[in-house]
Amino acid sequence: MAATAPSFVALSRHHFPLLVEWLARPHVAQWWTHPQGAAAVENEFGPCVDGTDPTEVLLCAMDDQLIGLVQLYRLDDNPDYANAVGLPGAAGVDLFIGEADRLGVGLGPAIIAAALERVWRRYPDVPCAMAGPSVRNVRSIRAFEKCGFIAQGPVRVPDEEDEEMVLVCPRPTGA
Repeated sequence: MAATAPSFVALSRHHFPLLVEWLARPHVAQWWTHPQGAAAVENEFGPCVDGTDPTEVLLCAMDDQLIGLVQLYRLDDNPDYANAVGLPGAAGVDLFIGEADRLGVGLGPAIIAAALERVWRRYPDVPCAMAGPSVRNVRSIRAFEKCGFIAQGPVRVPDEEDEEMVLVCPRPTGA
C-alpha cells in the first residue's frame, strides 16, 4: 500500500497541458479513449472548471507530485448513463493514474479510498458509489474491489467501445 495518503487539487485550466499529455500516454489512452488533444480536453473539462458542469474534477497528488485524475459526480446529472448502468441516485467515481512509474504499487486503492471519503461528504444523500471501468481493465476492477466495491455485472453504455463492469460500493453505516 502507498506510504502516504493522496491529496486532491481542483482542476484548473493551467493543468490542461498535463491532462493532454497524460491522456496521450498508452497506459491511459488504452482505457480513456477520449478526449484527445487540447481542444477536446477544453471541451470535456472546461465546463467542469467553469462550474457549468457539476462534475468535480480533481488532480491527485502523492509526495507533492501530480500523478492522476479523479472525477466525482451524481449519476442523475447524466441520466442516459444512470439509466444504462441502472443506478439512479448513485455517485460516480472515475480515475486514472497518469504517471506510469506510479502503477502497480498500491496507489489505486489508496486513491479510491480517499475519493470515497470525499464522495460520502460531498453527496450525503447518495446510497452508494459506483465505478464503471472497461470489463477488460482487470487492474482497475481489482483496485475498486479492494475498496469494497462489488461487481454487479457488465453493461453496454452508449458511446463506449467496451462494456463497462458496474462496480457498486454501498454507503457505510454512519458515513
